[in-house]
Amino acid sequence: MKLLKRYPTASKLAKAKAVSVARIPYISSARAQQLILDAKESVASVTDKVTEQLIRATVKQVLHLRELIASQTEIMAKHCSVAEVDLLKTFNGINDYSAVGLILEIQTITRFSTVKKLASFFGLHPVYKISGDGSGSFRMSKKGRKEPRRILFMVALSAIRSNPLIRGIYLDRIKQGMQKMAAIGLCMHKILRILYGMLKHNQAFDPEIDRRNRERMDQFRPLPHKDKNRRYQDFDPNAPVSRRQDIRRKERKQSHSDNITKRGIIAPVPLS
Repeated sequence: MKLLKRYPTASKLAKAKAVSVARIPYISSARAQQLILDAKESVASVTDKVTEQLIRATVKQVLHLRELIASQTEIMAKHCSVAEVDLLKTFNGINDYSAVGLILEIQTITRFSTVKKLASFFGLHPVYKISGDGSGSFRMSKKGRKEPRRILFMVALSAIRSNPLIRGIYLDRIKQGMQKMAAIGLCMHKILRILYGMLKHNQAFDPEIDRRNRERMDQFRPLPHKDKNRRYQDFDPNAPVSRRQDIRRKERKQSHSDNITKRGIIAPVPLS
């Protein structure tokens, strides 16, 4: 925007010096030289005075609105003395803006009787999706409004860097082979569960509470039972199978019968 404000047309930018263009924030010397070179080679750009004034006026409006939004956001965060906002900010990874945004979306925790309903409101609940080739897996539903998910996504990225609890969960899933975006989605769901508990019980964030809850749940979690004798059971063709497996068995059976008819005799030979 600052580049357009100073050089609104290609003809203006073509006459500029690389040193002057490089003084604009986020523009390096190499980038400045490339921009000037592209402006000199431009053949379809409008260079009249009216277009120049329109671009400058539009850029000034956009920059003014950005400054206004930033100042209003700062005022809102400074004067927003809501107990729920202060409670959410105790979680490492949530700042003023994200805390206010989450409370605006949640409104009151009494709207959600369980954490699963809150996860469904954010569109984080898993659903089974099937692709065109017939392969399916569980994915994030992403139903509902995307704004609360966007805020929670940024909170998850910040928490992975600054919150040891969330960072440990993220790194553990990555070591297990989970994709990075899937691991971030898992962290989003974990953060939402923690925030639900904080708002429901009116307690500040405490990682020890989560650790104790996980230890208590591990006691009731059944151990995986592996029956090695099932490996040596006889094949039962009458055992119930899925529809997909039934189709595959029929295709193999048909392929096997086609090979027999092609190689063997398909009609009896008359005796003479």
